[in-house]
Amino acid sequence: MVNSEQDTPMDATVLLVDDQPEQIDIIRAALDHHFSIKVATGGKDALRIAAAGEVDLILLDIAMPGMNGYEVCGELKNNPATSHIPIIFLSAKDSYDDEDIGLQLGAVDFIRKPSNPSIVLSRSRNTVLSHRAQKDLAKRNTELEQFIKIREDMERMSRHDLKGPLSVMLGVPQALMDEENLTQEQLSLLKMAERSGHCMLDMINKSLDLYKMEVGTYELKPEKFDLYEVLTRVVNDLGKQSSHKGITINIIRDGDRRESRGPFYMIGEKLLCYPLFSNLILNAIEASCNNSEVRVQLLAGNGWRTIRISNPGEVPPAIRARFFDKYVTSGKGSGTGLGTYSAWLSARTQGGTILLDTSIDGLTSVIVTLPGPESVP
Repeated sequence: MVNSEQDTPMDATVLLVDDQPEQIDIIRAALDHHFSIKVATGGKDALRIAAAGEVDLILLDIAMPGMNGYEVCGELKNNPATSHIPIIFLSAKDSYDDEDIGLQLGAVDFIRKPSNPSIVLSRSRNTVLSHRAQKDLAKRNTELEQFIKIREDMERMSRHDLKGPLSVMLGVPQALMDEENLTQEQLSLLKMAERSGHCMLDMINKSLDLYKMEVGTYELKPEKFDLYEVLTRVVNDLGKQSSHKGITINIIRDGDRRESRGPFYMIGEKLLCYPLFSNLILNAIEASCNNSEVRVQLLAGNGWRTIRISNPGEVPPAIRARFFDKYVTSGKGSGTGLGTYSAWLSARTQGGTILLDTSIDGLTSVIVTLPGPESVP
């Protein structure tokens, strides 16, 4: 019930500002068992008491000698120490203009006098509870923002700090391989350790780039290059994954299956485009059924390059709207949900877009649009 005792903030303080003793008695009687009450009979006293602190709500009469309620409200809202305190105007005037003025000044409610004591209590309680909920939410948001910043700082520092000792470790296999008394097995192990170290260093560097793209500090160094050459290298590098499932990957130029029709130039970064399309094509391979086809269609027009990657199968409806969100994945036990997210970040960083198309039953397409040379002045 609205009037239940358990809903009343017993530790809240209400400042009642009114110059009429009988009105003070009526409102005090309505609130006395539910709030701590402070009383001011004039505007200056009200400003002093409010500025002293520990006031959760001000019930403010409009018609008072000296400073009227509107003037008191203006002073309260202009003072940083009191601007946060919710104000409910009390008025015997029966005019909507008066109510409109009060609300424009920053009041949260307007009660006409004389009013039913239970109405005064309900509105006072609801206002205090709502204001406290807003303060609690603001506090939680601030704490969350601080936590996110600390986490991001820790992640950035850990990535940076990992590179130092790893660089030292990478020098060890190279130094040992210069020795002449090593067996082939030992050389093989050292080369494996060196490759793994370089792979780890590359992962750290990429994660640093990913973080910079997330926060908008990545320094893009665009250049004109042949995207067809990058895509061909991606397809070749994914040959083991595609052949394992009997999947054919076809790169199609403007509807023609012939794969040698000159360069497909774009403006961007090779180092961003390789992982972008590697993630998307690998995702298409993993989502496809055995012995099927993944198509990579290339289209040029209006200064842009469009790359449509299509595979048989459908993205579950539950994740379609969140397909490029961080950590979203489905049906892959080892999936992290970072592949499509990093692809989205890479496309955005290069001034492009990336979309999911599920309009054809049984087919999933990811459409990437990136700047072509014509789009650069």
